[in-house]
Amino acid sequence: MYGLVNEGFRELVIRLGGNEVWEEICLEAGIEPEGFEPLCPYHDSLTYKLVQFASEKLRLSTNDLLTRYGQYWITYTAESGYGDIMRLFGSDFRTCLMNLNRMHANMGAMMPALSPPRFTVESQSNDQLLVHYHSHRPGLAPMVMGLLHGLADKYGDRVSIEHTPKGDRSDHDAFLVRFLP
Repeated sequence: MYGLVNEGFRELVIRLGGNEVWEEICLEAGIEPEGFEPLCPYHDSLTYKLVQFASEKLRLSTNDLLTRYGQYWITYTAESGYGDIMRLFGSDFRTCLMNLNRMHANMGAMMPALSPPRFTVESQSNDQLLVHYHSHRPGLAPMVMGLLHGLADKYGDRVSIEHTPKGDRSDHDAFLVRFLP
């Protein structure tokens, strides 16, 4: 994953637990606590290790921490200068979801080693979308749940989201997004 992902996670951990907790996590992970180069690729195993150690230190389940991170990611990227890019791909939640793959493709121009997930979005009705999430990285569906909630908040939509994990019947996760009045 790119340093931007790890740097966003570092910022969240510091918000939730403070600098001391982040420094303890870095000591366990064998890395310097100063941060990450946003456009530099890092091995996925480092990100998974950071999540595991942070989950333990913050006394949050991995799923809860990843969900919180997904929500925070929307704010973090906007504050880090990527908000304009997000706005280019949709002026509303539904349109943004439909354009996630295009957004990742454009990000790939700046990040040649980017290996993003793939999304397929089906309109089920005026108030429901089914978002299919395909990724070679295991265990990140809770982050996607948080991302979906974060995007909905960003666009001022209230939603409920039902997650169907990948398993015997499917090779990917699915999220049924219901728009609430």
